Amino acid sequence: MKKEEKKVSKKVETSKKGTEKKTVKKEKKERINVFKAIGKYFKGVGKEIKRIKWTSGKDLVKYSIAAVVFVIFFGLYFYGIDWIALLVRSLAKKKKKNGM
Repeated sequence: MKKEEKKVSKKVETSKKGTEKKTVKKEKKERINVFKAIGKYFKGVGKEIKRIKWTSGKDLVKYSIAAVVFVIFFGLYFYGIDWIALLVRSLAKKKKKNGM
């Protein structure tokens, strides 16, 4: 992408007293068509998407199954831990109630 450079013209004027004044005039930047800029953006996006190495369907299924298995395993694990903690708590309450 080329950078747009602003063109600057310097003009030296001399006043009646003999001192020099430098005036700088900046030329207006060219207006870029919005629709062309949007089109250029999406062309760049398309080029980047073509460079991506996509996962094959076989690998996608394999990784999805692994993720579901891990979610189920850890769900059951924490459910079991919670159930054991609940059991221990209820036994401690019964013991405390009977002991008093």
